[in-house]
Amino acid sequence: MLLPMPGPKNVLVDIWLLSSVATALVAEELADSPLSVDEFALYGLVSDLGPVTATQLSQWTGMSPTTLSAMLRRCQARGELARTPNAADRRSTLVELTEQGRAVYDAALPALVIAQQRLAEHLDLPDDDARATLQRVDAAARAALKLPARPYRVSAPQVTTSLSAATSGLTTDQEAEVRTFATWLRYRDEAR
Repeated sequence: MLLPMPGPKNVLVDIWLLSSVATALVAEELADSPLSVDEFALYGLVSDLGPVTATQLSQWTGMSPTTLSAMLRRCQARGELARTPNAADRRSTLVELTEQGRAVYDAALPALVIAQQRLAEHLDLPDDDARATLQRVDAAARAALKLPARPYRVSAPQVTTSLSAATSGLTTDQEAEVRTFATWLRYRDEAR
C-alpha cells in the first residue's frame, strides 16, 4: 500500500531505500555464508581488482577509513585477507585475498546469482539498462563527494543474433534467467 507523501522525497532517500532493500536481498541469500553483505562486496572488489590499497578501497566504496580498517582487520584475523608492503608507496600496504578468502568468496558467489535472478524476475527493464542508469547516479554521487571514478564501468553488451535465436520460444522468466546467467558469465570471465 502506498502512503500519501506530504511532499516529494529526494533522490538520495530513494537511493538509501534501494541500498537497504538490495542489501536485504543479498543478505537473505548469504544467510549460510560467513561473509556479511559488505564483506562479500569488498571481497569482490579485492578479487577482481586487487591487490589494492586501503585508500583505494575507501575511495571506491565511500567508506570512512576507520570503518574500512575495522572491516579489514576482522577479515584479516579470520585469515581471509592479507596485507603486504606496497613497493610503490612504503606508507601503505596492499590488500589481497588469501587462498582461504578466495574459497569463502567463491563459495558465496552462487548466492549473488540467485539474488540477481530473484531481482530479474521483477525488473521491468533489461539488467544492463538498470546498471547503466545506476552507474550514472553513482558518478554524480562520486562527483559530489569529490571521489575518483568507480573502479570499473559496465558497458552494454552486444546481443548477437545467435543468442536471440537461442532464446526464441522461451518464457519471459526463462529469458530473464538466461540474461542473468550471461551477465554472471561476463562478470566471472572479466575478473580472470
